[in-house]
Amino acid sequence: MTKQTAFIFFGIILTGLVGSLVYFNTRGEVVEVTEVQPLANLPDGEMEKTPPAKPKGGASAKSESEKAKVAVEEKRAPEPGKVYASPEAAMKALSEAIGAKDFEAFVNFVGEESIAGPARPEVKAIVEAPELSLKADKPMTEISKSATAVRWALNFEPDTGDAGKQLYADLNVKGKTGFSIGKISLPLEVGKAASKEGAGTSPTPGGPAAPAIAAAEGADAVTIAHAFSKAVVGRNFKAARSLADPTTVTDERVAALMIAIEEGSFDLKEDRPLVVTLSRDDITWVLTRVQSGGASSEFALELGRVGDDWKVNGLTFSKVLAALSEQAGGGNVAYSPIVEDPMGGDSLVLYFEFDQATLSPRGNRQLAIIADILSQGAERVIRINGHADALGTDDYNSTLSDKRAAAIREGLISMGVAPSQVLTEAFGETKPRRPNFNPDGTDNPTGRSQNRRAEVYLDF
Repeated sequence: MTKQTAFIFFGIILTGLVGSLVYFNTRGEVVEVTEVQPLANLPDGEMEKTPPAKPKGGASAKSESEKAKVAVEEKRAPEPGKVYASPEAAMKALSEAIGAKDFEAFVNFVGEESIAGPARPEVKAIVEAPELSLKADKPMTEISKSATAVRWALNFEPDTGDAGKQLYADLNVKGKTGFSIGKISLPLEVGKAASKEGAGTSPTPGGPAAPAIAAAEGADAVTIAHAFSKAVVGRNFKAARSLADPTTVTDERVAALMIAIEEGSFDLKEDRPLVVTLSRDDITWVLTRVQSGGASSEFALELGRVGDDWKVNGLTFSKVLAALSEQAGGGNVAYSPIVEDPMGGDSLVLYFEFDQATLSPRGNRQLAIIADILSQGAERVIRINGHADALGTDDYNSTLSDKRAAAIREGLISMGVAPSQVLTEAFGETKPRRPNFNPDGTDNPTGRSQNRRAEVYLDF
């Protein structure tokens, strides 16, 4: 082949290649190549199959949950124990895993040991429920904080009953700034005995009882503390009572806290209502944070083990009482709803204005809580002791104290309590709580305000 012939030959080939490239670039279609799963990853006995063509849209397009599942799988492989830079980052990862609606993938992501066996069926039901989705406005809420862990809740909608479904997620503190996903658990369901608008009324004995709380197997101390706090704020005496140790926490003390919370219109703080100050195998201390408008306060819970279960075995709410006193502006009516009973234990106490035996609106709200307690069973009986300060004659004060006890009895009966459940006795000025007079013989108005009272002893 001569040099001239070679130039012509290769020129023709080059022209053909350029023409082909131009044609395919302008007229050809992109062909998707789907990765074929290796045989080693297929179930035993299943032959490798050619993957189906990807649909281009219409009725055969992927559903939103399928898209979410694919997105989660593409973004990260399951990584139990992964450390996140913040609790928010960890919760966002959990939210994405839940969005896939695949429980097995969710378990693979958080780790097999993160979900206790008894909780697994309900967790699975929540994760896979097609009608449940994370709330758009507040998908997650911080519940508690301790030195070693924080607890957040995933909030689902639509709401059912008094509250929407939730899942707890414990995030373990790693180093100074890291967090890893730990236990996934369920809150205890707490219903309300009455709404705020219904304060002043009570279910009648024999009627619908306040919803109880179903103890969850293996519920930890923080779960019990949160459930107890919700029961107190929701005025559900039966639920709160079931979560407290009756040998160390009296009915009167639980009721007094409920009265104080109701009187102050306190609600749980929305974010981080619990602060764990001590956590050991046998004891846990928790501060429950509450707020009312711009005011805030707290009450303290001590929890210990009773058998295999955690129970509230200590209850302190002096800060709530101080907040009530401040709200009252230091008026003429005392604001401590619980006192030590001379016969042992604690008594609830309602206070009266000078020379009055009429219940105040505050007194009626307090009685509504007592009526809730008595509605739990006709065998429950209370004793009401009426008292007066030292101004006036002995006979006058005896009659006045009797009228005060009778006013409470009549108020409870009007709320549906059986007359046989309420006993009364009048003591006049003979059992003062505080001195009626100063050491120099002058009047002591503050002391007398503590003596114009009726004490309610829960005799059951």
